[in-house]
This record gives sequence, structure tokens and C-alpha cells, in this order.
Amino acid sequence: MSDSSLLDTLRNNSFFCNFPDDHLDQLLSIAREVEYRSREEIFHEHEPAKDVYLITSGKAALVICEAGLGCRQIMEVEAGDLIGWSPLLDRPRLSDTARTVSPVKAIAFDGRKLLKLCEDNPQFGYQLMRQTAKVLSERLNAVRWQLVNVHGVNLPQVALESD
Repeated sequence: MSDSSLLDTLRNNSFFCNFPDDHLDQLLSIAREVEYRSREEIFHEHEPAKDVYLITSGKAALVICEAGLGCRQIMEVEAGDLIGWSPLLDRPRLSDTARTVSPVKAIAFDGRKLLKLCEDNPQFGYQLMRQTAKVLSERLNAVRWQLVNVHGVNLPQVALESD
């Protein structure tokens, strides 16, 4: 993919659509396009956190695994979703596995360089972290609904601190 078509992809993507062109140019300098076949891992839980991915087409499942308990899908992600955000929080390891459900195209950003861009340009960093916070909120909500589905919605029979 040429730089101009990669720039158009960033510009037209819901995650980056409100970023000014100079910020998109900075992103372009650390971006590369990647492709994965169906049923292929993009990254694996507990691996070193290196890249941040923006899905541009296809679907992937985010999965967590626990020894002896097996694996559970948290949610599916698709075009416009950001995954592998651990490097943005300076976390050394990934917290889940991303496995493709269908063929996936994505833009991979070098995590260390992306964090450096945020540190060097606070306006860019604020905008990126604000968008990332929205992603984290969606993930927390997905896990919340998983807990509701597993444990139900009954309130405990003990007084809560908020009572």
C-alpha cells in the first residue's frame, strides 16, 4: 500500500478521523500494513508488547486464557478498532490474545515510537490517549457483560459501602 493510500485509510478510519493531517503524517512515519489469514494469531497473551494495531478490515476475537480453566472470548473487534494497546501504557506484556475470525488487514504501529510521539507532542498524545481510553472503556464494558452473563444480576444480600 502506498503512503498516500495508507494516509487515506488513517484519515477515513473512525479511530483517527478527527486527527489533523500533521498528526496523521507522524503516524504514517511509524506505520506498516499487515495482513493475517483466517484463524491466525495476531499476537499472544503475555508476549512482549511491541506493536499497536488498527484493524482496517476483517474480524478478530480477543481471548484470555487461564491454565486449568481454558480460554474465553472477551469480544470481537473489526474495522476501526484498536488492539494491542499495552505499549501505549508502557506495559511490558500483552493482556490477551488476538486471533482472526476472518482474514484481517491492519495497520501496525511501533509501540515504543508511538508512545514517544505522545510524549514529544502533548496535543497529539492527549488526542490519542483520549481515543484509547474509549477503547479501554469498551473492553471493560464487554468484560462487565461477560460477568453478568456468568454470575447473573442478583445483588448480594450484604450491605454495600454505598448503602
